[in-house]
Amino acid sequence: MNADPDRIRRDLSPELDRAEAERIVEVGMQLSAARPLPDPNFRGELRRQLAGAQASGSTAPRRVWALAASYALAGLLLLAVAGIGVAGSGPFAA
Repeated sequence: MNADPDRIRRDLSPELDRAEAERIVEVGMQLSAARPLPDPNFRGELRRQLAGAQASGSTAPRRVWALAASYALAGLLLLAVAGIGVAGSGPFAA
């Protein structure tokens, strides 16, 4: 998968010296050519999972409300423990 040199040039600052810009484009092309691709089995499995998520119309976790409620409950519990500690009693009182 080779990058387009014009695309690399568009990302560069216009104040850059022309010779410097060409060196950066050359390095970008070398990096793009040397970039390893994931295993075809991994790519195929990822494609199937993403296609399945799109077909079902949902990319969110199945129990997102339960997850959000558990995080909120844990946060409230931690705030209560901190409040008890500030009041001068509890597990962290000095």
